Amino acid sequence: MKANAVITTHEKTGVSQVSVVESNAGMRLDRFLKQQLPGCPAGLIQKLLRTGQVRLDGGRVKGDHRLEVGQTVRIPPVRVPSEASANTPHTPPPAMLRALEGCVLLEGAGFMVINKPPGWPVHGGSGQTVGLIDGLRHLWKDRPERPELCHRLDRDTSGCMLLATHRQAASVLTALFRDDKVKKTYLALVRGIPHPAEGMIDAALVKGVVKSGERMVLTDDAGQHARTRYRVSERYDQASLLTVTLETGRTHQVRAHLESIRHPLAGDYKYGDRIFNRTMKSLGLKRMFLHAHTLTFPHPGTGAPVQVTAPLDPALVAFLETLRHGKQP
Repeated sequence: MKANAVITTHEKTGVSQVSVVESNAGMRLDRFLKQQLPGCPAGLIQKLLRTGQVRLDGGRVKGDHRLEVGQTVRIPPVRVPSEASANTPHTPPPAMLRALEGCVLLEGAGFMVINKPPGWPVHGGSGQTVGLIDGLRHLWKDRPERPELCHRLDRDTSGCMLLATHRQAASVLTALFRDDKVKKTYLALVRGIPHPAEGMIDAALVKGVVKSGERMVLTDDAGQHARTRYRVSERYDQASLLTVTLETGRTHQVRAHLESIRHPLAGDYKYGDRIFNRTMKSLGLKRMFLHAHTLTFPHPGTGAPVQVTAPLDPALVAFLETLRHGKQP
């Protein structure tokens, strides 16, 4: 471990308590862990965070949490790869790099917005060695800026994703997401037609509930407050296209909220309807139909409003044309 932090290690358990010092202030927790555990794969670090083995002042936090002087990070004993394997970087697959070509929608001072390609996780873990963040860093390896995640999109979700390219901007942008000051609007294809055609889903969400052998996010009064506004944009024979605006930012919020009003997402094999999904697949839908269409946020340097729109995936545009013509499976 680095000597720039005060470390105490329990002799029997091997658990370390690391005090955050000034040189670490403002650093993301996951980057701090990577610094403290050289050679530890990113996927393992995410698992330690996800399972609560890493604690900050005794509580669970996410990897994007920014550290403050005087806080204490609990780090369990971790067996990392040998030095030889640790020094061998994981190269992003060519298919990922191709998917990222031309993905930047807007680049500003300290940040950029990309049109996230579907089918790729934003970071490594859960069976995936590398994530899109690794691919972006690979493509930008000759530039001084280093992209940092400010929020997440699910593997199969496409569209606007905001990244920081400077530590100061990262701190500001992460705080904006935490305080729900970033407006996120999605396009979502759902089963049936919601009534009324425009409304608000106001239902608390709780994470980690095991249902049918899977960990899911479900509506529960004991969970975190969550609000989702929706509006029907187009109607089809068996489905409708919604414009969905998040007023809070919870894990799987769109998917769980739409399922809770009995209008699950098309192609969502975790929260969706199997029969409806099979029908949509037979008509040509090959992925979950959820697209982060518009992102609006204050500029991290000036505070001026910034709005970015990501065009819909051509495959989804073609699929909507199929639905408009009323084709049957």
